Amino acid sequence: MLHTLCSALHTEVSDMPFKVSDQFVEENQVVAVLSGGTEAQFVELVRDKKIDLKRPVYLMVSEYSNSLPAALEILSYIRLRNGIAKVMQHPKDTIFPDTNETDSLTRAPREKVLHNDKKQRLGVVGKPSDWLIASQVDYKEVLDKMNCELVDIPFTELSSLGEVDPGMKGAEAIYGRLKEIVAKYQLDGVTVRCFDLFATCKNTGCIAVSKLQDEGIPAGCEGDIPVLLTMMACKKLTGEPGFMGNPARIQPDGKILLAKCTIALSMTEKHEFTTHFESGIGVAIHGEVPAGDYTLVKLSHDMKHLLAVNVTVTNCQYEKNLCRTQIWIQSTPIVSQYLLTSPLSNHHVLIKGHHAAKFWRD
Repeated sequence: MLHTLCSALHTEVSDMPFKVSDQFVEENQVVAVLSGGTEAQFVELVRDKKIDLKRPVYLMVSEYSNSLPAALEILSYIRLRNGIAKVMQHPKDTIFPDTNETDSLTRAPREKVLHNDKKQRLGVVGKPSDWLIASQVDYKEVLDKMNCELVDIPFTELSSLGEVDPGMKGAEAIYGRLKEIVAKYQLDGVTVRCFDLFATCKNTGCIAVSKLQDEGIPAGCEGDIPVLLTMMACKKLTGEPGFMGNPARIQPDGKILLAKCTIALSMTEKHEFTTHFESGIGVAIHGEVPAGDYTLVKLSHDMKHLLAVNVTVTNCQYEKNLCRTQIWIQSTPIVSQYLLTSPLSNHHVLIKGHHAAKFWRD
């Protein structure tokens, strides 16, 4: 059976990524993930018993429209429920690899990664985005393990701005309101259900997130709490702001494209302002970072596993059918295999410098 998933935000998507045989479709559970923002649609298929997680699931993806990032979140969701799935980037990509080697990349984080002497207050403005199906956390566990108190903040605290100017003036207004929220709730970090701003304020939170990062306040998108916790750990151990990226393209040789519509400008060597990718509105950032040494980091939703690997940024690019900041990193084949078989959900964090040893050694 073939199922197709496509978000209404991605109006440019129409075609299948590639063709597979009718026999393959008849014999297997095949899901064509045509765009990002579709993960909740997959959960509906499971709830409606149109997908059986006791059987393998094949996830067909393309290189565009955040297809692959959505598939990685779905893959993580399936693995958390002891199912198996295969990301198909090509028609013959049907072999299920052994994940034992890639599992060794993610280890239990050391106490110094998790522990904070002083309680940290982290704001969650609005609930996590509906598509973060493998990124839910237990608030009490976060407090117990990391001494981080998660503070739920009604989205109306931000959206009460109403419709703002569609350009930089409106983006700055959203930043100003978010800065007020940080002060009001005495926050050490914040994540925002930013996609809801499109309908309420007619602009984006990309500038707000960028500016807070540059001010030393870890800030993330989509209400993604594990990414915010990862950013908090990165700041504590390295002092560096983090780029929250979607793995948008993954090559077998370890070359990976990370993409997102915001970045701390202090990380960039040049940048320009453009529109947000999926919505086509407001202000987003196309930033280019210097080539060189970086670290890819991700803490799992339950804080039991951590990825921290040294990588190299080789170049940046700009294509219109992806999130606006697009950074190519060179890692190793095993890191590519990890992302395609056993990722700790979709979003990962990139920080400047080789810091992996700081996460693993005293």
